[in-house]
Amino acid sequence: MMKRRKSNHMTHFSPMVPFFILICSCLLVRSTKVEDIYYSSFSRRPNIIVIIADDLGWNDISFHGADQIPTPNIDALAYNGVILQRNYVLPTCTPSRTAFLTGRYPIRQGMQGYPLKAGEQRAIPEKFKLLPGYLKDLGYATHLVGKWHVGYYAPKYTPANRGFDTFFGYYNGCIEYFNHTVTELQYKKHTGNDLHCDKPKKLSPEFRTGYFTDLITEEAEKIISTHNPAKPLYLQIAHLACHSSGLDNGDELQVPDLNKVNTDFGYIKDMNRRKFAGVLNALDQSVGRVVDALQRAKLLENSIILFTSDNGAQTEGFLKNHGSNYPLRGMKFTMFEGGVRVPGCIYSPLIRRPSRIYNHLIHITDWLPTLYSAARGNVYYMKDFDGIDQWNTIRNDKRSKRNSLLVNIDEKIGEESAIIGKYKLIKRKTINNGNYYGDDGVDDSYPRYNVTNVMSSLVARAISIISNNKLTEDKIKSLRQSIKISCKHPTDLRNCTKDCLYNIFDDPCETKDISEYYPKIVTKLHKYIDGYRKVLVQQTNYPLDQASFPENFNGTWMPWLEDNLNLIPQNYISCQEFLCGVPSLIV
Repeated sequence: MMKRRKSNHMTHFSPMVPFFILICSCLLVRSTKVEDIYYSSFSRRPNIIVIIADDLGWNDISFHGADQIPTPNIDALAYNGVILQRNYVLPTCTPSRTAFLTGRYPIRQGMQGYPLKAGEQRAIPEKFKLLPGYLKDLGYATHLVGKWHVGYYAPKYTPANRGFDTFFGYYNGCIEYFNHTVTELQYKKHTGNDLHCDKPKKLSPEFRTGYFTDLITEEAEKIISTHNPAKPLYLQIAHLACHSSGLDNGDELQVPDLNKVNTDFGYIKDMNRRKFAGVLNALDQSVGRVVDALQRAKLLENSIILFTSDNGAQTEGFLKNHGSNYPLRGMKFTMFEGGVRVPGCIYSPLIRRPSRIYNHLIHITDWLPTLYSAARGNVYYMKDFDGIDQWNTIRNDKRSKRNSLLVNIDEKIGEESAIIGKYKLIKRKTINNGNYYGDDGVDDSYPRYNVTNVMSSLVARAISIISNNKLTEDKIKSLRQSIKISCKHPTDLRNCTKDCLYNIFDDPCETKDISEYYPKIVTKLHKYIDGYRKVLVQQTNYPLDQASFPENFNGTWMPWLEDNLNLIPQNYISCQEFLCGVPSLIV
C-alpha cells in the first residue's frame, strides 16, 4: 500500500486559498438562507406594491394621449418611472391572474379559458407555488386586498392559505361596489355576500359597508402605516375598478357620488362613459393615497410599485364597462391588441434613468421572476417558468431577453395567438369582437391635458420628497407624445376568420392582414404555438355546484368542500356546454 505523502500546509498555503474555498463552498450551497445572509449584509430587500386595475383599456389612461378622463396620479407614477409600452396579458381575468401568480402560461394549469364562475369547482392546482409564497421565503410580509378569482372551492385554495398573510376582498370575478354581493350567472337566483377578511386557517366573512375602491384603499393604508419597516412588504392591491358591478340592469357602473361625477365630467355626453370616468377617478385617487401612505411611512424610498391592468376593457357586450381600447383593435375576451395589450408602468427609486419608455416585450408571466429577482432572490434555481426575469433590463435600461410570447391557446373556442419579434399571428374561428371599440378621447369640448395637475398630484408630491428626478413640463409632454398610438382605421375592415398576420410594430392597430405576403413567418409562428400545444392541459371548467350556493353559508359565498376532498361533486347543475347555459357571454 502506498503511503500518503505528508505536506506542510502552513508552508505552502496561499493567503487567497481560504477566500476561494469560501466562494466555492457558497456556490455549491443552494439554500436561500445563505443568500439571505449575503444580501442582508448589504441592503434591505425592497418593498413591492402591485396595483392591478380590472378591465382597464388602453385609451382610458390619460398618459396614453386622450384628454377625456384625467388620471394625474397614475400619470405621475408613469412619468417618474418606466412606461411599459408593450405590456401583454391574457384576454380575461382568471387566466391573467393565474399567469401573474405562477409565472407560467395558464395552459399549463387548464386555466386558459372562460373566467372562473361563482360556485365552480376550479382553482390553480395546489402543486403550483404562487408569487407570495416565493416572497415569504425571502422574509416578506404578504398581503392581498381586493380581487382573487383563481379558485376558492376548498379552504386550501383561498388566498390566505396560498401565501398571503392576510386577505381582505372577494373570491369571485366581480361584486357590487356598495353592498359587495355577487349573483351566480346561470339562473341569477343565488345572490350572496362576497367580502372576506381572512388569515391562514381562519376564513372570516366580512359585512363592512362602503364604496369598494375606498374600502380597499383604506385597508392598504392601514397595512402600510402599521407595517414593521424592518421586514420587507409585499402588498397586492387588486381593484374591482373598472369592472362592471356584475349587474346587467342599467347599473353596471356604480360611482361614489353621481352628482359629483356629473359636475366633474359633465362634458362627457355619453352617460355610461361619464360613469366610467367616475369609477376610474376613484381608482386614480386610490393610487395617489397609496403612494402618499408609503411616503409617510418612510417606505417609498425603498419600494417598487407596479401598475397594470389584467386585460383590455369590456367596452360592450356581457358585463360591459364602457371602457375604451382605442385605437387598438378588439377588446376583452379577444386576442387582438385591445384585449391583451394594456396600460402599465413601474416606479422605483432603485431604477436608474427613470422617466423613459420601455419598448421591449414584457408579459404578465414575467412579473414573478422579475419581482423575485428585484427582491434579491436567486432566479437561477427557478426552473420551468414561462416568465423571464426582466429586472436588470428595466432597472438598468438594457435590452430585454424576451423576443416572443404566447398570447394564448383557447382550444374550446378554437382561437390561438403568438408573437415573435414584430409579427403577431392570430388564428380564430369566430368573426365577432374584431372591430375597434371605445371613445377616441378627442373632442374640442374636453379640457386640455393639465400637466400642472399631474405635477401637483399626491403621487408627484410624494415622489418629489424622496427623489432627485427633475420632471419638467416639457419632459412630460414629450413622453406623452412618444407614447401615443395613432392609426388610420380602414373603412372596409376584414374579419379575421383564419390565419391573420400583423406587423404590430408598424401596424399596432392590426389594420392589415399580411399573412399572404409572409407565409414563412406564418409557418414559424404556427410551429411556435404547436410547441406549447404539447404541454397544454385541457380546460378544467366545471358547471355550478349547488353545494356552493350562499344560502348554505348564511348568505355568503364560501368554500364548500373540505381540503381533503378532490372529487368532482355529484350534485352539480348540468349544462350543455362549458359556458353553462349563459347565452351570448362573448358578443
